[in-house]
Amino acid sequence: MAENKKPAKILIVDDLSVNVKILENIIQAEGHEPLCALSVQRALDIMKQTMPQLILSDFSMPGMNGLEFCKLLKSNPRTRDIPFIFITVANSGEDKRAAFEAGAVDFIPKPFERIEVVMRVNNQLNSYRIKQEMENYNRMMHRMVEEQKKQVLEEQERVLLALAKIVERRNTNMDSHLEKVGYNSHLIAQSLQLVPKFENLISDEFVDTISTASVLHDIGEIFLTEGAAGRQDEGISRDDIRMHTEEGAKILEEINSGTYKSPALDMAILIARYHHANWDGSGYPEGISGTDIPLEARITTVANDFDAWLGHIHGGEGHSPEESIRMINEGSGIRYDPHIVEVFNKIYKQLRIV
Repeated sequence: MAENKKPAKILIVDDLSVNVKILENIIQAEGHEPLCALSVQRALDIMKQTMPQLILSDFSMPGMNGLEFCKLLKSNPRTRDIPFIFITVANSGEDKRAAFEAGAVDFIPKPFERIEVVMRVNNQLNSYRIKQEMENYNRMMHRMVEEQKKQVLEEQERVLLALAKIVERRNTNMDSHLEKVGYNSHLIAQSLQLVPKFENLISDEFVDTISTASVLHDIGEIFLTEGAAGRQDEGISRDDIRMHTEEGAKILEEINSGTYKSPALDMAILIARYHHANWDGSGYPEGISGTDIPLEARITTVANDFDAWLGHIHGGEGHSPEESIRMINEGSGIRYDPHIVEVFNKIYKQLRIV
């Protein structure tokens, strides 16, 4: 046995006990652990308890033969990578071809020559170990890359949330507005999952992602004059107000243009660009209406406007919850997706209003 190598479990399958005994002695002398079976069925029973690193199997046996045994193992993801060596007197090209096509990696001829058994067994064990080490290494590298990606995306989101907070602070009328939009968008999306029309459109990931993505809907307002968000006075034109949707989407697209693409940013881009699109096509960008408006934007629009009516974002002292609910319903089929408004009416008592 090679130095510093952990003993391998080697399954020996042959209906002749004398062959099993010879191989068992050779395997033990090499420092490995033989697992012996006089039938394929017994071998399968052993494998339920102990998984070998190598299988030595006779070709012709009563019941399930070695070829069928090999095909069975190679069809199972749990066992297909275990090296399979046939021990046989078969020398025909047809048998060997069938064996290799079934997934065998080598042959050991009978009668056994100890040195040949040892060399072929160790060669396959070494190949198997190298393959396992490479797979483990690849899994480790994949985990490292995924962790790095996660950290990069989390950092991106933290920066964006900080920018969104800057927009919020510049407008003194936006008390906790972003948190409420994120919370209520999440709740509306979660409730829509229970509606047959939406159940195949809204995944758990969608529900989780919209909590962050919806908070970034007004990121483009960072370009507006301080205190001018949502207003058309003090020299702020309607075009300037409209510009924040496209500018916000562009900011997010630039940040999301690196190696790692953030699902939250992908969604936030759509929300930023389309959260002022109206169901009847009267909003902006012009010409988009109905279900052509991304679903995440339609959800955020309801959550955003509901909190806007409640608060001071549109000026004045804000509206009561009852008045705000009424205004959402008055906009059903005009500004808002009527199916989302229908769900909104069922859950509004659960929405965050303070």
